[in-house]
Amino acid sequence: MEVTEIVDEYTVTFAVKEWLILNSWNVIAFNPPGAQGTFTIPNPKKATGYRGQTGSLSPDLIAIKNSKYLIVIESKPTFDRSDTEKMINLFKDRDRVRLFLDIVDKVCKANDVSFNKSKCILILAKAHGGELDLQDGLETFHVSVKRAEWNPETIEASVNPMDYMQVNYYPSSEEIETIVKS
Repeated sequence: MEVTEIVDEYTVTFAVKEWLILNSWNVIAFNPPGAQGTFTIPNPKKATGYRGQTGSLSPDLIAIKNSKYLIVIESKPTFDRSDTEKMINLFKDRDRVRLFLDIVDKVCKANDVSFNKSKCILILAKAHGGELDLQDGLETFHVSVKRAEWNPETIEASVNPMDYMQVNYYPSSEEIETIVKS
């Protein structure tokens, strides 16, 4: 397939959100550029009394499947190792993971999405356009634009955005692929 234009971060995030919905995921957080902070994971280790957002992180997409699978996706127009490393490091911090799961649990309850945080299986992923770059241990969603007339600023309700975008999923393992795509 020929890519007709450079894919921006909004389009990458939007396309993967649509792909997740088509593959039976419940998207509970959609944070494209300009919406940062709508699902923020605070840093539990920052100084007592400090109220700023320093050290807080906002994944671009968070989705739930079958009450226990939780996918967290960081999106960029082109692959950026520093962003994926930031996400991986976030989930190495047990205090932050507990805080994150508490937030996810509350968001799911507020939106009537079934989620069992005690049986949660966390899946980390990246999404990007540009040159394909696979990274061990991470799911990869590669996004390209199929039709040049795609314009995220003027999306008509009657238009199927997937007619304009292509999302290719590259699993880290067959087991995870079965979960993500089933």
